[in-house]
Amino acid sequence: MEWIKKIIYRKAILMLFESPIYKWLILKLFPYVRFTCYYTSFRGWKYMRGYKILQPGDIIITNDKWKLTSLLVPGEWTHAALCVDKGSEFEVAEMTHTDFTRSTFFDLCRESTRLVILRCVAWDAEYVKKVIETCLSFKDAEYDIKFEYGVKALYCSELVVSSDVEKRLQASDEDILGLGMKYISPTGIYKAKNVEVVWDSNNET
Repeated sequence: MEWIKKIIYRKAILMLFESPIYKWLILKLFPYVRFTCYYTSFRGWKYMRGYKILQPGDIIITNDKWKLTSLLVPGEWTHAALCVDKGSEFEVAEMTHTDFTRSTFFDLCRESTRLVILRCVAWDAEYVKKVIETCLSFKDAEYDIKFEYGVKALYCSELVVSSDVEKRLQASDEDILGLGMKYISPTGIYKAKNVEVVWDSNNET
């Protein structure tokens, strides 16, 4: 009976992914819902400390405990992005409900209650350039609301992993959604074999 339940669950979720109401919720409603009327707890001095450490090629993982999406995304972390430059108006590439998004480190901080900077120990300077070039090549990609593997459409953590063309991160693609398909979550990147935390906003006091 358990396998029958799994099949029904998987088909129900896949049908949901195809529905117009699901697309509307994911792109037009959920990203804007926070269960507080106040700002995030992320302060400017934390931003400045993290910014000193940030360098191109770093992976940024975030969470906002007050966002509705934090309740819906499985795992400890809910968003991932890649630093592609520093000191310009386009420092961070990310996939959001507005598709491929050009952001700054400040943008991610102001929308988070906690943020960590990860660095891949298996990425040398030359390979970091390749990762960034690959990431920028996805500039026309749309946001992947179905969370499927492939580069035609990408979700946030998939953008990071797809930019790592040689799979040096060794991030987990465990099927934590239970849909019988691979899924790269922000938490899967955080727990990747070849990354280390170089800065954690929660450690700043």
